[in-house]
Amino acid sequence: MSNTFYLSKKGNDKNNGGKSAPLRSFSAVLEKTRALDGEKTVIIEAGRYLFRETLELDARDNNTHFIADGEVYFDGGIILDNSKIEDYRDGIKKIDLSYLGIELHGLGNRGFRRAYINAPTEFFVGGVAQKIARYPKNGVINYEEKDIVDCGSTPIDGDYACRPAVLRLDGEKIKKWAGAKHAYLGGYPKHAWADECVKIAKIDAENGTVTTEQPHLFGYQFTHHSGYYVVNLLEELTDEGEYYIDIDENVLYFKPSADVDLETATLQISVMDKVMVAIENAENVSFEGITFENTRNSGVYIEGGDGCTVKNCVFRNMGILAVQIGQGATPLEHGLNDCHGAHSPLAKPFKPLSREMGSWHEYIYEFAAWDNNGGKNHSVEGCKIYDCGAGGILLGGGNRKSLTPANNRVHNCEFWSTNRLDKTYKGAVNMMGVGNTVSHCYMHDLPAFAIYLHGNDHTIEFNDITRVCIETSDSGAIYMGRDMSEVGNVFRNNYIHDLENTIETGLGVCAIYFDDWDIFNAVYDNFFVNIKGGGFCVIHHTCGGLLSFHNNFIVDCVPGIQPDNKSNSYIYMHRDLLAMKRVHTVDENDLGGVDVTSPIWREKYPYLYETYKNDYRPEWMYYNNALLYHKYDCFVDARNGDFTQIDGFREKFYRDEYDWQRRTDVIMGYENDLVHPHRVDFKSIGLIKK
Repeated sequence: MSNTFYLSKKGNDKNNGGKSAPLRSFSAVLEKTRALDGEKTVIIEAGRYLFRETLELDARDNNTHFIADGEVYFDGGIILDNSKIEDYRDGIKKIDLSYLGIELHGLGNRGFRRAYINAPTEFFVGGVAQKIARYPKNGVINYEEKDIVDCGSTPIDGDYACRPAVLRLDGEKIKKWAGAKHAYLGGYPKHAWADECVKIAKIDAENGTVTTEQPHLFGYQFTHHSGYYVVNLLEELTDEGEYYIDIDENVLYFKPSADVDLETATLQISVMDKVMVAIENAENVSFEGITFENTRNSGVYIEGGDGCTVKNCVFRNMGILAVQIGQGATPLEHGLNDCHGAHSPLAKPFKPLSREMGSWHEYIYEFAAWDNNGGKNHSVEGCKIYDCGAGGILLGGGNRKSLTPANNRVHNCEFWSTNRLDKTYKGAVNMMGVGNTVSHCYMHDLPAFAIYLHGNDHTIEFNDITRVCIETSDSGAIYMGRDMSEVGNVFRNNYIHDLENTIETGLGVCAIYFDDWDIFNAVYDNFFVNIKGGGFCVIHHTCGGLLSFHNNFIVDCVPGIQPDNKSNSYIYMHRDLLAMKRVHTVDENDLGGVDVTSPIWREKYPYLYETYKNDYRPEWMYYNNALLYHKYDCFVDARNGDFTQIDGFREKFYRDEYDWQRRTDVIMGYENDLVHPHRVDFKSIGLIKK
């Protein structure tokens, strides 16, 4: 019997599954493949496969490979009937969606350290996400101090009253919006790194105020960069590419671009409210060449197992993530926690949760040694990931108590526009656990982080990262911090370039941000180019340091670098309750932290042990770096983005004595060794061309 089966939209489940007699449903295919041993291949013929329920795979599906033959779409949405388009006004069209017989969903409260939630019912034209009508069309309008009538309760300070905020906005606009029932107030209520989008509970046209449904974590405060926008308003539907869905009357309003042929264009809305594919405790399962689109939830979920692969796929118009490797956590009720591990007595306990992200941020913050069962040796490779709602990938796996690596990876993928709905602390890749890798990826055009990292012994290498942090400040292309046990991570051979602190009143942006007492990680052989950080240097650390930073090329960056080994991490590891828990939790069953004094940790990171015990501070580990400003003759063609070093680059880059200084670098294992600067292969960075 052949171990290759064919699936087709034109198939029949009574067929044998051969090329000339394909099957029609996944259930019929799995019935065939699960009856066989060895490697099994499912060839999916070109077509659009509509999903309403999760395709569930487990150990019965070991060694099964799903491969697209032509253009294959896994579609979590509905294609609309173009004949139902009607004229509304001023070039705006409408479609009565009642004929679909489905429930439509609103935007939902979302933002910084809120639980991940499904996207609303969204609208797509020709596979392109349209914009929900809003004011202003882009950016935010800054608050004046007098605009904050009531800042609302501030959970960050332990104020769990859940008192909403009252804000004074544009009086003329509020009169126009007075009848809006599902408008949301978005923006940055206080900090330039913490977004918010919360439903407006009341619009008071007489007093020119709005009242929010819930408070913001930090309260609504006047700063020089706090600002707002109002979204989901039919009254503001004016521009091409915008839309509004009236979820009460089941009507879609949209203004198509002039080049859209409404007779032939593919108009879709997202429907599916759960993950499209779940691979749980399986080995050697793969999906290749498929476009996942139009779900309100995520594309692929992987938990446990070994060696599963998602390859050469496209993920677009996802409501949450493209791929989630490992568990999330049950969602916490907003307003009852302070995001630093403290909760109101009324807050319900939470726990790990499969197939959802939920309150992942809060769970890993409170339980820093959490193993989210991400399995091992899984790979997402060669994929394009864009127009996701709340980040791109969760890359979990590995056990921090035992320092057991997962060896999961994201490789040779391109990411852009992965924060259509949630802007901050939801990176293109979110990492946790031990021993995972992000390599050869191209990440660009993101509002905040490209990579958000927790854990140990991760490798970030050969990535091209540019035009990120474009609407945030106090932010980095790569960010980690607040846990002194998260050591051993390596950032090498990356090209991070063209970043700018666009918020002048913000603290700044940087290539790599080691926040709040972060110590003992390594950054080397990188190219940092044209980074205008404002108040931040290329590498920014807050109250930490003890960083190995060597053989990097820093070109046209302002400010440049600022070595720092004045770490006060020792003090916090012995006085701050959260830090103490994270570095010295002896109980193996207590996931609040790890024990840096245990034999496993002491052997792996002796310098961390000495720092914890004796306030050990090694000498500066900044060496052999080339800091250049408007100096391009050391490279082949820097003006056109080629930073390949010319022959004799050492003589141009470095002073002679740099070649002969002896180095002690406890992270790299040098002890009074001669360490010479060396060539770095610039051409090897970025996507691997096929």
